[in-house]
Amino acid sequence: MAQARIVIGLDFGTTFSGVAYSDKPDAPVEQINVVQTWKGAGSITSKEKVPSRIAYLPPPPGQSGVRVVWGDEIKPHQHKVPIHACMKLRLDDKHKLSPELKELMTLLSADVSEIDKDINQTHPHWRHRGRQQAPPAYPGKNVVEIITDLLSEIRVKTYDELKERYGDAVFASMRKELMVTVPAVWSERAKGLTLQAVVGAGWAADKISTVTEPEAAATYTLRSMIESSSKVEIDIGNTFVLCDAGGGTVDLISYKITHIEPRFHVEEAAVGHGEKCGASFIDKEFLSWLQKWIGATRFNQIPFDKKRHGSRMMKDFEANKLGFDGTDEGMAIRLPSECGILDDSRLQMEDGTLFMTGNQMKQVFKPCVDRVLKLITSQVDAVLGAGHQKPKMVFLVGGFGKNDYLYKMIEKFCLRRRIQIRRPHNPWSAIARGAVCRGLELDSSSIVAVRLSRGFFGVGLGERFDASKHSELSAYICPYTSAKMASGQMSWLLKKSERLPQSNPKVIKIAACTKFFTAGDARTSAKLVTCSEDVAPTDSRHHDVYPVCTVHADMTNVPIETFEKEMNFLTGVSYYEATFELEAQFQGGNITWRCLYQGQEVGSTTVTYDF
Repeated sequence: MAQARIVIGLDFGTTFSGVAYSDKPDAPVEQINVVQTWKGAGSITSKEKVPSRIAYLPPPPGQSGVRVVWGDEIKPHQHKVPIHACMKLRLDDKHKLSPELKELMTLLSADVSEIDKDINQTHPHWRHRGRQQAPPAYPGKNVVEIITDLLSEIRVKTYDELKERYGDAVFASMRKELMVTVPAVWSERAKGLTLQAVVGAGWAADKISTVTEPEAAATYTLRSMIESSSKVEIDIGNTFVLCDAGGGTVDLISYKITHIEPRFHVEEAAVGHGEKCGASFIDKEFLSWLQKWIGATRFNQIPFDKKRHGSRMMKDFEANKLGFDGTDEGMAIRLPSECGILDDSRLQMEDGTLFMTGNQMKQVFKPCVDRVLKLITSQVDAVLGAGHQKPKMVFLVGGFGKNDYLYKMIEKFCLRRRIQIRRPHNPWSAIARGAVCRGLELDSSSIVAVRLSRGFFGVGLGERFDASKHSELSAYICPYTSAKMASGQMSWLLKKSERLPQSNPKVIKIAACTKFFTAGDARTSAKLVTCSEDVAPTDSRHHDVYPVCTVHADMTNVPIETFEKEMNFLTGVSYYEATFELEAQFQGGNITWRCLYQGQEVGSTTVTYDF
């Protein structure tokens, strides 16, 4: 009898996380199960997800250790401790945090111990708090360890539900396959950090794989259409834009439909992109608006704990935000008594409650909505610029994608351009459900047959110094040949927007040469870097170039007589020289490496990230 198999989809999000699962390969997508029994989940949010936040409480008197609270268990008015949130945004920290992101992280009480000074200097909302009140650093843990703790709590809750559903013995005997979703634009470093946290959290699966969030969302959305009457709306050659509007980020990617029968396949039609303009930034805009509405003095009288994420005031606002559809109905927000306003008709206050109008809420939504529409415009233009037909549809998923006002604004935008808009059932859990869909596919064929490189990829090499093109800042003297060299000269191996077929992986061989004095020194390394700009620089030190990983090749087990022996006639010192190749294979959004010497794989190749 074949071993029972269960596929679990883990969607670790910026503000909310979700888990889906199924043991039925042929089940319709609507029958994929979603964990919904999160402890402390309130009525103002769907139980499909749990807040991605965690806090550490001091031990009870006479006891040691800390007590962990997470998700909706955290009560800001009860737990006067730092709340760690927005942690996902720190995993791919290749860019300096923008001022507005710093402010958002303060609102969510994330780890901003190193940036609180910037916040207090540049943002009047928090200037009154004073540096001594800034959120302290993580409790002796780095961001990956904090995420590990959160994912461990999510795992325990998930496994408890699965054991209750299948029984302890049956669940223990099942083959477990975990699909972890990651942003499409994430670096290899960020993917590695995510998997490090997942494994450290005890997700003891027989197989752990990653799938990009847009691919998971597209898989769920397209399968939903195929399994419904909406199948007639799509045809070979159609292109569509997928907009994943989440809590922290809004990510877009476009696809072209290449096959429908017997198996659905799409190709990326344009390079995906996104911005940090998700639903949580609307909370920040609300606080900006509130400060102007009631005045800075009254606003600053409100304690920080009563205007941060999870406070009563912000919960009231979030409930109105989630249900806002552009009308004036029912937008009541209870303000803390410290603001000193009980009744004021001019300020729309009654019994300490602020009654916002629809137009005021639209003002709060406007910056984020405008940025989403700009992203969609940019993606549509990119599809047309790549020579494809105009997108037929925009698919809207994600937590922010549930909002009816955002949907209406995108619908209005699309109608002017004769583009349709579709929002699948369960848009908030579309990524977790789609991850399960992808994992249930018995063969290795992905729904995405061709991807596009999201940037240039290459290595910085040393070459003979040429004063006409090299800066003296790059100059160095080779210790083996005594020649003057220029370091960090870029050799771009993969171009931005280059096609990467799933069935025919792109293989790149990097010709390299290393020199050493003894066999024990036969090691070398190469740093893979990337650039997402449209024009790639020539020097690896350029500010638009970011490291991806460092590849280490160890050839100490190759007989020393195999290598060329050379002599530095200036010093009379002999050395060995090995000309070899580092082979990189790009497939499925991942990179694998081999070290080749004289055409054969030799030694060992390892990859490290700047954890």
